[in-house]
Amino acid sequence: MAIPSGINIPCGFDSIDEYVVVLKQMYKEFAYLPAMHIVDFLVEDHWSELPQDWQEYFDSSAFDIESLIPMASQGQVPADSPESLSGFVRQMFGLRFPRDKIDTGASDDKVAVGDIQKYFLNGMKPKKQAEVIDLAHLVSQVARETGTELVVDVGAGQGYLSRVVAYSAAGSRASVLAVDFAQGQKRGAETFQKRLIKQLRGKKAQTDGYRWQEGDEQRLVHCVVKVGMDSTGELVQMARDQAGGRKWMLCGLHACGDLSSAILKAFVESDASAVALVPCCYNFISENCGDMSGFPLSTAFAGVEIGMNALKTACQATVRWEGKPSETMESFKRNYFRALLHYFMILKGQLSKHDRFPTVGGVTNTELAEAVEREQMQDMAEGIDKEFALYVYAALRKMQSSWHPSLGECLECRRSMEHGFRQMAVVWTLRSIVGPLIEGMLVVDRAMYLAQHCSSISAFALFDPVTSPRNVGAGRAPLNDALDVPEARRLKCEKTFEALCFPVCDWLMLNLNKINRHFAISRNIFPPLQPADTHIHFAGQYY
Repeated sequence: MAIPSGINIPCGFDSIDEYVVVLKQMYKEFAYLPAMHIVDFLVEDHWSELPQDWQEYFDSSAFDIESLIPMASQGQVPADSPESLSGFVRQMFGLRFPRDKIDTGASDDKVAVGDIQKYFLNGMKPKKQAEVIDLAHLVSQVARETGTELVVDVGAGQGYLSRVVAYSAAGSRASVLAVDFAQGQKRGAETFQKRLIKQLRGKKAQTDGYRWQEGDEQRLVHCVVKVGMDSTGELVQMARDQAGGRKWMLCGLHACGDLSSAILKAFVESDASAVALVPCCYNFISENCGDMSGFPLSTAFAGVEIGMNALKTACQATVRWEGKPSETMESFKRNYFRALLHYFMILKGQLSKHDRFPTVGGVTNTELAEAVEREQMQDMAEGIDKEFALYVYAALRKMQSSWHPSLGECLECRRSMEHGFRQMAVVWTLRSIVGPLIEGMLVVDRAMYLAQHCSSISAFALFDPVTSPRNVGAGRAPLNDALDVPEARRLKCEKTFEALCFPVCDWLMLNLNKINRHFAISRNIFPPLQPADTHIHFAGQYY
């Protein structure tokens, strides 16, 4: 099945420029929400920053806290909510990228999928298995169509994607250079590779139809290289040396933070033929670092600063909330307890408002159970709400704090701030609703940056959004011989970028060589351009 062409943007926008303007305007208006830090929520009284009519509505007895879940997941707002709140939710959902998964044919070849499942997926969770199968299929498809003979897998980790691309019967027969910064990851990947090669050379694999060829073990090479915004040169040189004059492409599955931006920069500044990228961990994207910043990459968002708290908000996956309501409510409670502990520590003089937040991380059920044992709370009378007290004792232990408040103090603190739970859940939800808008800015920024160096852009969802909230992918078609590309621009225009740069399952792809003018429900955003200029297609229907 052919790789889709065109970027899906919400309906109602006639140009990418219009969409960018609205994204920036809406973020400026509601930036105070994702800028809030949950830890000091109670100390700084962030609740008071909400519009007065929102506060009154959420504080009323008629409000049902469980209605926050469909509000965040589906944009469903109770009928009695203020019009300004309903308008906010409508606007935020109206700016989201379409997220329906596009079938690229990865599951069509049952024999190939069976081969991968039988030999290549050991050690992977179901989520990872699905992602590796889909991305490996796409990378192999792009490699075949472009004549690419070397795939450079950046941030390869344990080599799951690398092995499927290099050795699977469904692969393109391209060789793979697996790159990671950690020596331990390289050793682990090489161990997995040896085990796999032994299996594929065995009689069972031969009976299953796998045909091992002499020298196949050399198709996958691992190396340790540091890749960052200021250090892409070594990666590019190593790739060129390994390619030895052959075409090569870049790929990455869940390239964390600035690594995604660095991969795009390496692609733009090199002779790589294509790139397939799945970014993640927006909160590790750098800002205010000049040319070394992970955001913004394009001039379209010059001067825009998102901030660490807001970048974390962009990682939220509200699409999962509705399927796991009890887990969502528990998450609300844990966030509330963390904020309440911070308030408690400042109230009792254990911290000042200016101190750095002590790191707690997640408090597990095992740690809570251990707190019960340590504090001898097993036989406590029924009816006493000891949840917060247990959290306090477990969290203080993780913080290595010597402070040990009494049970009575813990109970009194929670009683005095009981209203904080509902308020925390509300603000967490409102912040999360803004998250996709922030993702949209990151996606469009990367698209506009790449559009300066490529001739066509596309975007589609590769993974299921519930299973894989962070997904990005790429593909490429052969050079269109009808394009009269000046020699001076030959390097740039013989590239293809296909990368799903939208962590919540929207593939952003730049197809430099094939301008598809017949994509269904597509609409040209930029005015007519000469073949060597940037040409962008946007397509899609918002649901």
